[in-house]
Amino acid sequence: MRPGTARTRIAVLVYGLASAALYSGLLPLWEGFDELYHYGYVQHVSTTATLPVIGKSSLSRELWTSLDYVAISHYIQPYVYRPSTSFPEYFHLPDAERESRRRGLDTIPSAFQREPSPRDNYEVKQAPLTYLLLALVDRLLAGAPLPLRVLALRELLSIATIVLLWFGTRGLARRLGLEGPAETASLFAIFSCQMLYGNACHIANDALMLPWLMFFLDAVIDSCQSPTLSRSARTGFLMALGILIKASLLIFLPFAFVAPVWILIQRRASLRQAARLTAVSAGIILALAGPWYVRNLTLYGSLTATLDTTSGVGPKELLSAAVSVPWRESIAGMAHSALWTGNNSFTTFSASTLDLVLFLLALAALLYGLRFRRSLPEVITVSGIAMYCAGLVYITLSFTYSSRGSVTAAMPWYMQVLLAPVIALCFLGLARWRRWGRWTAIATVSLWGYVALATWVAKLIPLYGGFEEAHARPRQLLAWYFQDSARRDSILANLCPAPLALLNVLFVAVLATLMITWIRVLAALLRGSALGFPPHELP
Repeated sequence: MRPGTARTRIAVLVYGLASAALYSGLLPLWEGFDELYHYGYVQHVSTTATLPVIGKSSLSRELWTSLDYVAISHYIQPYVYRPSTSFPEYFHLPDAERESRRRGLDTIPSAFQREPSPRDNYEVKQAPLTYLLLALVDRLLAGAPLPLRVLALRELLSIATIVLLWFGTRGLARRLGLEGPAETASLFAIFSCQMLYGNACHIANDALMLPWLMFFLDAVIDSCQSPTLSRSARTGFLMALGILIKASLLIFLPFAFVAPVWILIQRRASLRQAARLTAVSAGIILALAGPWYVRNLTLYGSLTATLDTTSGVGPKELLSAAVSVPWRESIAGMAHSALWTGNNSFTTFSASTLDLVLFLLALAALLYGLRFRRSLPEVITVSGIAMYCAGLVYITLSFTYSSRGSVTAAMPWYMQVLLAPVIALCFLGLARWRRWGRWTAIATVSLWGYVALATWVAKLIPLYGGFEEAHARPRQLLAWYFQDSARRDSILANLCPAPLALLNVLFVAVLATLMITWIRVLAALLRGSALGFPPHELP
């Protein structure tokens, strides 16, 4: 491996960490998907040392009161059931009023953390692991102002997610045979996706799903290639962690037992040996995750306690929904939102640009399909992606039925778990084609870099800094950055959880690491003799 390639991989990690730190600090309170309720779960555990129960656990008085001081998306205003301020309304407040609101937010009495509010917390049905871990830190920070606590938990969760995802993706790439500049390019694309940070940089259990799948696929591959009791134990342990992170990961449960089945098919072991491997995985899963799911059955009469399983959605209802879903529009909407969704404001990026990103990914997937190899790592990875896609279909049908057709697609945060394995396979496909692969990789990296740059400069900073034009034009943006800086700084200083000085430092760091990494990745791809694609895989 060339030293330059290793340095570029590290640069990608630094770029991802800087992006996560800025996103966490920039995102206003409760602008992350359902973050108000997810943090309410964390706070309940940290203040009561008990698990919450649906119908009995509410948001704290502190969180309920915080809605008097923050700005929230007009999309969720109707669902908070109390007077609130939208972002446009907040932007037009006098500077003194914004400063007064921030002081009020910072000085909500700490006693309110333990007092209930009239608002039930509908997220307490979520699997508990992420919330238990965050509650330990939240308890240590109980005396800090609310914005500082939320910022600390976001930074901790997002940085852990980025680091774990980097290692997990590298592990899967190694097993797939993806290496050199092709591997680095795939990492750059992954860490340039806005929705990666939309998932990872707010308090919720969605973040840890992203690296979990990579480590789980690595474990399944290793267990099938060389089945041992220790590897079966590792697979079972990771499966248990997964379903304690998010109940939707139960769809991967059959994968925990692929190795015993595989060695029986290959006649590499006896039935007794396969049974021992199965028993090890099953025993660990039942011991670690069993109590939580028994609790769900006891309290709610449902294994997962999710809305679809507690509201009477059965096969008949799913079949009825399947007929009514406009599948072409639904799939297109999910693909777009998986790449770019402006948090709870649900703004989006240029549709034509996202279409081009999707076209290049589809081309890479086609090239991969034409050179697909039936190796164990590839079969397991493709099967895992296909299995989760089946789960997305189920989620889509559940949403369609329960919303009576007003929602006909899975929410964007459900798709992010597939980001890393899909992009890894796409770049593996490109690595198997000399001319087509090289130029498609260059075009893909160029476009992802542009989207990442525009995301920060033209979308997110303006979105939360008071720029109110729906479509940003270069001349307007330049005028806003240089002529309206005092108003922008006032808004960001009072709206965002991170201090303004830190936001400015992180903004410069993100732009610098993005440009350096982007140039290094493109330079490696442009050097035809140094593509890093295995010579035996070239046509």
